[in-house]
Amino acid sequence: MFVHLLFATLAVRLAIALPLNSPLLPSYDYIGEILNAGRSVVKLNHIVVGGGPAGLTVTNRLSEDPNVNVLLLEAGPADKGEPFVEIPAFIGDEIGGAYDWNLSTVPQVYLDGAPRSLPQGRVLGGGTVLNGMLWNRGGQGDYDDWVDLGNPGWSWEDLLPYFIKSETYTPVYSEEIAEQFSIQEYPAAHGYSGPVDVSFPKYFWNSSAMLFDALNEVGVPTAYDPNAGWIAGASFLPMNIDPDTEERSTARTSYYDPYAYRPNLWVSTGQLVTQILFDGKPVNSMASTPIPGDTSNGQGRFSGHPTGIFGGTTTLNITIVADPYGGSRKRNPIRWLVERVMRLIKKRQDGTAATSGDSSSSNIVATGVDFAPDAQSPRQTALATREVIVAAGALHSPQLLMMSGIGPATTLQTQGIPVHVDLPGVGNNLQDHGQVWCWYPFYNESYPNPTMLAHNESFAGAAWEDYWANRTGPLTSGAIDGVAFPALPYIVNGSTTIADAAAAQAPQQFLPVGADSTVLEGFARQQSLRTSALTDVTRAAYEIINANDGVLTVANMRPFSRGTVTIESPVPFVPPVIDPRYGSNPIDVQIIQAAMDFNQRLIYTESLSQMDPTQRYPSPDAEDVEMLQYINVRYQTEYHPAGTCAMMPLELGGVVSPELLVYGTQNLRVVDSSIMPMLPAAHLQAVVYGVAEKAADIIKAANKDQSFSHTAIPHPESTGTSDVGSTLHNISIASSATQLPFSASANTGNNSTNAAVSRSESTSASGVGSTFRSITSTSPLATQSPSSVIALTIHSENNTVMSKSDTGSRSTTHVNSSLPSTSITPPAGPPSAPVTSAGPVIVTTFVTVVYTQTVYMR
Repeated sequence: MFVHLLFATLAVRLAIALPLNSPLLPSYDYIGEILNAGRSVVKLNHIVVGGGPAGLTVTNRLSEDPNVNVLLLEAGPADKGEPFVEIPAFIGDEIGGAYDWNLSTVPQVYLDGAPRSLPQGRVLGGGTVLNGMLWNRGGQGDYDDWVDLGNPGWSWEDLLPYFIKSETYTPVYSEEIAEQFSIQEYPAAHGYSGPVDVSFPKYFWNSSAMLFDALNEVGVPTAYDPNAGWIAGASFLPMNIDPDTEERSTARTSYYDPYAYRPNLWVSTGQLVTQILFDGKPVNSMASTPIPGDTSNGQGRFSGHPTGIFGGTTTLNITIVADPYGGSRKRNPIRWLVERVMRLIKKRQDGTAATSGDSSSSNIVATGVDFAPDAQSPRQTALATREVIVAAGALHSPQLLMMSGIGPATTLQTQGIPVHVDLPGVGNNLQDHGQVWCWYPFYNESYPNPTMLAHNESFAGAAWEDYWANRTGPLTSGAIDGVAFPALPYIVNGSTTIADAAAAQAPQQFLPVGADSTVLEGFARQQSLRTSALTDVTRAAYEIINANDGVLTVANMRPFSRGTVTIESPVPFVPPVIDPRYGSNPIDVQIIQAAMDFNQRLIYTESLSQMDPTQRYPSPDAEDVEMLQYINVRYQTEYHPAGTCAMMPLELGGVVSPELLVYGTQNLRVVDSSIMPMLPAAHLQAVVYGVAEKAADIIKAANKDQSFSHTAIPHPESTGTSDVGSTLHNISIASSATQLPFSASANTGNNSTNAAVSRSESTSASGVGSTFRSITSTSPLATQSPSSVIALTIHSENNTVMSKSDTGSRSTTHVNSSLPSTSITPPAGPPSAPVTSAGPVIVTTFVTVVYTQTVYMR
């Protein structure tokens, strides 16, 4: 226990020392050295773009290996633990604020012609800092559809271990509450040692139980554990809440704060990645060039949320009451981090490895990224010796790919961006769970509802007292918790009219004009799967979002409309052009209208009538034309954009492979909601965590299982000796790399005195610019014949893993040689480039040998 406490204390001291909102976190001496030297180039193994749930998950898991250096770049700031972030009752309150990208769509011509706000998190933690905190994964069939779209290894059964790995699930605290609100835990579907706290509030609104009873009355079943893969029905969703503090559990508090002490983990906030760099490829000059006087940082201008997080008045206008206990009950950051680390010590960190596919050596190699805080600032460069992982979200990931020369060629050429990979699917296939706010206010004041927090002074005062004193009461609950995901047959009395209309559509009928043939083929494949889901009683068609005050917002879980994300400028600080094309496919509107009709049936059930509901919006007397007009005005995002870098085959308009590699590249991956080929019937945060956990294993496996071999260049002057089996801790080499004898001094770990040893021998191994972690001679004799040419297997951290024949030696060798004017062909693995320079050069994978040995590089 003393050791654990000491470890926790050390973790606290290190974490407190790391300023988040810095140009680059100096959390390790190497980074500090770079910054202190005033250089603008930083070199690491992996670079992750985007600090949301996907980016932080991947960064955390990759940095579990202490020999792997990972840098995460996040465009937004780090939150300051404000009440509107941490307290569940304030969900949605920060939309339109400093932690929001404040993006908007183009005018939605298939609705009322007005643009729509499209909030997304611009903060360390991403959307998990802003969202509604609801935690569910969707149905098993949703992921089986992914497999049917050409993605083996992505079924429900494949993803379930990663869903489990991401969470620490805490069951509801009361058996009585569990029975009243139909909560039944299926233990095999949950994790109990993962980073994200998933639990239930310490207060439940009675109207949720009444809604469930009403749904049962009209034939909609109950999904007792909505995370077990069968979602079609009423369900009480858990939330990402810390069960001890009753505060929001974000991607930052789950995957970064407890691990900030890792010396190989770097996070830099306030840095927008302007482009990805590729070996031997020209850059986007407009992305590279600062614009004097331009302070734009990529944020849009659409601030505020006039219609609330779930439409209408759902976002509460609650007055914050200060903690009368002086923070004694509130999370103390030092104490909390100690407790968190102590808890994490007990958690298992297991996971199932995934398999990576091969990539063609002709594909381009990502070597790093440029980044800056705003348009006027000079660009800095970070170099990656292994991979660049884009996790910027469904709206910014396609934008970054296009800024970097990957996307539809015509779009890139129009903006003057060099085309590296013509990939038509980038920015296409945009889909979202569109929602429409409906209000049936409850007039039975004997049942409390969330609006009383804003309009009933005594109720609100008691709620604040409960929260600050005991972390209980209404403030521990968001307005949304008890919801439903009905299947379409349940609400239309078995009618197949909507599904039949969907099946009768031609694939290109409602897609954007001029869509690439591969995009059309991809939607055709999706269309049949979507249509099948509409007739399946086990598959959710839409969601009823119950705000417990009479709001019964309806959201389409099976959108047929497809939109686009594109660019209108080669400058990365100009927001992307977003067109969800809401309502472009009439099936979506028909599903919403059927859901609104079903709401009218619900409020007149015996169970829900107890709340004395009255229909206000839409009007109870509205005819079909008026209902359509209402939908056109009220239709908005449910904050789940996805699909713009779809994981599908190239011939279906795909952008990434099942290994999440961007087609046409060797070491560039995308990991976020943009890779989802079709939206699952779920709120996306739990899904994104699971995807990212799987992605981390894919990346680890890819860097472990590859090796590259080549034959060394013969040199007859090559003679010399070496200590066979020595563990070389430090080697200093001065040579022109001509393979002539040279002087070397070494400090050998197996020498009892660790004395420097001077010897004359050939440059039998030259890794120019590389850092060798281990050199072990496997030759039985250390003498080399003059013309020895022996094949070498390179095991390098920038493109391969360590050899299984590792002897445990851990040495560091810095080789800085000058090559003569000669042409040298490096091995096939990334990154690679011919060397024809007569001066000092940097080559990360070239090694010349004349005797057999194993080399580890980073």
